[in-house]
Amino acid sequence: MIMGGNEEQVKGKTTTEVARTGRGRAPSMTGGKGDDPNPQGRGGTEGSDRRGKRGSVTEQVSLFERVPASERLAWPDIAAILSGVVSSLSKLMGGGIVAFYAGCQMGGVTVAITFVLSFFLTYLVGKICYREGLSNNVVSRYYIFGKKGSAAGSLIWIFVIVGVLAVGTVQLGNAILFAFGWEGEAARWALFTGISCVWVVMALFGTKVIARMNAVFVVALFCVMGYVIYLIAADGQLVDAATHGILIPGVQPLEGFAYSVNYAIMTSGLMALFAADFTRFARKERDIAPVAATGSLFAIITYVCGALVVYYGFDKSVAYFSAQGMDPLLAANAAVTNPGVSLVLAAGGVGLAIICLSQMKVETSNSIGGANAVSNLVHSLFGRKLPWAAAVVGANAIGLAFILGNILDQVNAFMSYGSILTSSWLILLITDYYLVRGKMGIGKVGIDMEAPEKAVHWRGVGTIAFVTVVGSVLYATGMVGVPFLVVAPLTMVVYIAVSWLLRDKVRSGEIG
Repeated sequence: MIMGGNEEQVKGKTTTEVARTGRGRAPSMTGGKGDDPNPQGRGGTEGSDRRGKRGSVTEQVSLFERVPASERLAWPDIAAILSGVVSSLSKLMGGGIVAFYAGCQMGGVTVAITFVLSFFLTYLVGKICYREGLSNNVVSRYYIFGKKGSAAGSLIWIFVIVGVLAVGTVQLGNAILFAFGWEGEAARWALFTGISCVWVVMALFGTKVIARMNAVFVVALFCVMGYVIYLIAADGQLVDAATHGILIPGVQPLEGFAYSVNYAIMTSGLMALFAADFTRFARKERDIAPVAATGSLFAIITYVCGALVVYYGFDKSVAYFSAQGMDPLLAANAAVTNPGVSLVLAAGGVGLAIICLSQMKVETSNSIGGANAVSNLVHSLFGRKLPWAAAVVGANAIGLAFILGNILDQVNAFMSYGSILTSSWLILLITDYYLVRGKMGIGKVGIDMEAPEKAVHWRGVGTIAFVTVVGSVLYATGMVGVPFLVVAPLTMVVYIAVSWLLRDKVRSGEIG
């Protein structure tokens, strides 16, 4: 998961060995061609070294290292990480967006779409990364991008995951500013910088520590949200909170529904790509299904709680942002996209404390995902390995730049273009692994990390570039309200067609 060591020292498996272990227990991590397929293999290299000594709490599994048996996790631990990520302020914001932009009735349709997409995308991509024992960045690099071409995937991941990291930083910062009545740009930027430093420090701790922390704070967060729901019921507003229509001024039904669906698609794709960084830690392939189901279920529960929390504090939140000089539309948008303010209104200091602790688990994981992308970007372009601390600092610095550049003010565009990028990447990887390499036999299944890498897999890079441009143009011109409806089928058709036309060169190894 984390950059470290030299890629040349990592012993990979041949295609035959990966296939032999892929559908049973986790592949052996001892390296070399004579590995025992059992994950408790008897090799004398890196995997056994990890089992023979106790690492520090901040020791991590390298981005280019298959997960050793000693670092494997039970599926509830992985599910706890994923549940911790989806039970965040950003997901609470998602519930507010879905309910306030689409109305509760159509919002229910969006929630159903979210669950189905989240489960199947997480399951399909999670199985690939489990079988290879590698993160989504590295798997995508070897399969669909190539070494230098994987810079495209890293840039996508940086834009989306670091963007979400920045959104969470702003949401938490605004909640703290509101709670303490702090004002002024100096206080705002000092707070955002301080919060980012916390994410950096927390990201230095290992996956097992994060899993335990998530399990505790998920329960705490839902206790606070349960208290808010109790307050809504006690005020006699529960029926209105669960049945209202569109509440954002000037939003038309189709426009609001399209916006909510775009958000659902982006977060579903984000969850699948993020989860793949952790499903590679699973002990058995059958663990992937309960992990995907648990993460998807908690995403839906958080959406529903978010819709209720935002409704409860909406009027006061609008008044707060209006007092800062915003017009009614901007104030309404700010109220929906800052659920932390609503939680502070509902639960006071206790709510703020739980928000802070809860965001630690989420943004720590986001920092890890962003740092993975930064690490792979630098290595793919320059062949250099970043120290883990430098990668984490770099990811959070980019997040601060997003905030400083006001990119997050364009939330609608960010979510919609994010859905194009994540869905095109996911569909491309799924199509390549299961259809082109799997059913059609064009290319080999199984990563041999000792073999020379192709610089660029032009079929993959070309497809994702073409589809992204088409989807973005259609969305920007208003011809398509939900780009996924074009992006997903177009990605499959273009990639399968190009692969079929070039099948002889792919099979001969002439091109990637």
